[in-house]
This record gives sequence, structure tokens and C-alpha cells, in this order.
Amino acid sequence: MATLKQFKARKEYVCSKCGRRIKKGEQYYRFSPSRFLPLKPRCLNCKPKPSEMTQSEFLSRIYEIEEIISQIETIEEIDEVISELEELMSETEEKLDNMPEQLQDSDVGMLLQERIDAVQEMIDELENLRDELESLEDEDMDKEEKEERREEIISEIQSVSYSGS
Repeated sequence: MATLKQFKARKEYVCSKCGRRIKKGEQYYRFSPSRFLPLKPRCLNCKPKPSEMTQSEFLSRIYEIEEIISQIETIEEIDEVISELEELMSETEEKLDNMPEQLQDSDVGMLLQERIDAVQEMIDELENLRDELESLEDEDMDKEEKEERREEIISEIQSVSYSGS
């Protein structure tokens, strides 16, 4: 993923997202998902998301899912994310299966398998935390303890992230 830095404008730019003028002397972001693509200026209000800073379709989707995970509050949202991850994992498995057998043991094949395993880990972690959240209703605790524990579980859910490459 590309690195993101703030710069001081030496000339006037236009934010590539919102169209706001970035005046000379103002701080702004400048990034490109690849060293082969032109740099894009962004005002400080339009900080690029990690999903915008990669050319990899897989990583872009993973970063988008992580952005959603970081804001999860309900069991329904957890289920939606799990469904998205299962779809992404299925597509990645299909790519691996469609490779010639001799290439499945290559670096690309191993990368795809690593991605499949890492997504499965995310799914397992989210399912376990969702189950923990659901079973909280049956726990014998007072309302305040349940709410505190619910917040702890939600915090754990919001910190679930992709660990592959």
C-alpha cells in the first residue's frame, strides 16, 4: 500500500475528491496507489482511505470491509460482513482452483492460499464474537454488567482485521 503524507502546497491545487481549492501554503495530502500512476491531491477533509491507496482488487475490498468492521454495532451488521468475507473468500478460492495445477504451488498460488486462510480466520473470529454477543442475553448479570460486557465485545469486533498480504 502506498504511504500517505501531508505536504504544504507550493501552488494551487484542486482536491481530486471534493473539488475544493487547495491554496498555496495550505496543507494537503498527495498520494497514488502506484508509483506508475500520477499523484492525486486531496484536501485535509478528504483523507484517502486505505482502500483507495492500493491497486489490488482483493486488498481494496479487504480494506473496505475493515472500514465497515471498525463501525459495527449490531449482530445484523456482523452477519453482513461475514457474508461479504465469505463471498470474497469464495472468489479467491475460485481463482486458485482455476490456476493450472503446477502453478498452484507457485508464489501466486501460495499468496492466494494465504489470503483464503486469513479471510477464514477473520470469519471465524467474527462468528465467535457474534455468538458471544448473542449468548450475552442469557447470561445471569445485571443490566449494567451486560452493557459493559457488550461494549467490550463490540470493541473486540471492531478491532478484527486482515492479517495476510
